Amino acid sequence: MSDLLEFRHFRYLIAVAEEQNITRAAKRLFVAQPSLSAQLKSMEESLLVDLLVRDPKGIKLTPAAEVLTAGARQILALRDDVIAAARASHNVAIAPLRIGFSPFVDRALLQMVCGAHTDLFPDSEIMPKSGDHVELLSLVERGLIDAALVTLPAEGMGLNMQPLAQDRLVVCMKANDPAAKHDEIAPSALGKKLTIFREPRQHPEAHRRLIEMLSEVGVHPEVVSTTGSPHDIQWMVKSGYGHALISEGWEVEDGIVTRPVAGVNWMVESVLNSKKFPTQRTIPALLRELKKRLRMQAHLPPAKPPLSVRSTVVKRTLPLFG
Repeated sequence: MSDLLEFRHFRYLIAVAEEQNITRAAKRLFVAQPSLSAQLKSMEESLLVDLLVRDPKGIKLTPAAEVLTAGARQILALRDDVIAAARASHNVAIAPLRIGFSPFVDRALLQMVCGAHTDLFPDSEIMPKSGDHVELLSLVERGLIDAALVTLPAEGMGLNMQPLAQDRLVVCMKANDPAAKHDEIAPSALGKKLTIFREPRQHPEAHRRLIEMLSEVGVHPEVVSTTGSPHDIQWMVKSGYGHALISEGWEVEDGIVTRPVAGVNWMVESVLNSKKFPTQRTIPALLRELKKRLRMQAHLPPAKPPLSVRSTVVKRTLPLFG
């Protein structure tokens, strides 16, 4: 029965839903009102559901029609994206995807984004660029790159933000540090040991938020050492310059261990930022593919069990740390 539905039926239903009046919807669609009513009746018979109910002010959609309308909008948007991408591929070669990424973003995420784009557009070249957070968002806003994989906060003028992953913040320390004997680290135990940080100028808002969250649990760190790369953070820790906070998903080097902070649940969220109206025509299709893959991953069992956390933990979330 669903084979009887065509794109025009979706457009009819959307127009009726927005106008809440069949006569106005018919004028908007440039079709006769009796013809539109007949088409809607045909849809109801095909689907075996009621779509419209009479109302003193016009008509209203049934719950089934609301579900169908929401899906219709997505289907029509996907159709437009596919047609635009096909025309671009036919008329001229698809422009390379210029994608920026922060050094503090998991490389597996970058590979996922690039892999999804290659699967969709095998002949399209990918041009990656590493840079700090502030620089990358500025490049996206100015149209000098098409998208940027960064960590929150990631606000920008006219930018679209697609969440990709969340990782817990954990304490990074030497494997032979006395604190490594514990399953988790109490905030009070951090004291003056937390001294190594990402360069604040790379992501000022994230640094400010982190300091605020640390202050809430009684930790007032002294920023002694700063760096612009995850590798250098681990080198500083291994060299005995102090502790650092890193994403739990990072691959740690030999001689280094990580431990969660007791009583908190600080998270690092990675997102893909692009313009809401991108000039790179592959971006809308890429975003849809990423959403589909993320939905599929959500139904898979976790790759590894989370580190132990006491059941009495009071969660404090920092979802916008970079």
